Amino acid sequence: MKEMLPVGVRRDGSYYTKVVWASHTEKDPTFWVCNAISDDNERNGGTWATNTMGPANLVIDFWGETQKISTIRLFRNVGVTISILKELAKDINIYVSNDDVDKKLRREGDDIESVDWKLIAQVETEEAEGWQTVELAEPVEAKFVRVELVRNHGTTPDIPWTEINQIKLYP
Repeated sequence: MKEMLPVGVRRDGSYYTKVVWASHTEKDPTFWVCNAISDDNERNGGTWATNTMGPANLVIDFWGETQKISTIRLFRNVGVTISILKELAKDINIYVSNDDVDKKLRREGDDIESVDWKLIAQVETEEAEGWQTVELAEPVEAKFVRVELVRNHGTTPDIPWTEINQIKLYP
C-alpha cells in the first residue's frame, strides 16, 4: 500500500508553499524568487538572489490555508559558479501574519509594513553552504510567512547581491 500524506505536505514533512509577493527578483531564472521554494539546491541551479545589499522581502503562503509552524530550514547557497559565499544572506528575519496580505501586497511599490507582522525568528547564518535549521520556541499559526534578507556576509558595494537558496517550513 502506498504511503498516504496529508494534503499540502511533502514527503520530507515540509509544507508546500507558493510565492505571494517579493520586493526583489530577477528575470534570469537562476536568480528568480521562485527558486526559494523549489527543490533545486545545486550551483547554477538557482537561488533567490536579490540585486541589493539588503533588505529584500519574500512573502509565501500555504495555498490559502493557515498552518502551524515549529521548524524552519534554510538552504544556504549562492546561485552560480561565479558567485561568492559573501553574497549569502547573513541576517534573516522571519515573520508571520494572518492579515489580508494578498490584498495589501500586489505590486512592486506596495509597502511591506502595511501588513501586521509578528517577528518569530532572527537568524544569523554561517558563511557556508548547506542546511541550517531553526527551531521555534513554540509553534505559531500562520497564513503568510515573510522572509527578510537583511544583509549579506559583507561583499563590497560593487557586488550588491544578497542570496538564499531554499526555505522550508515544517509543522
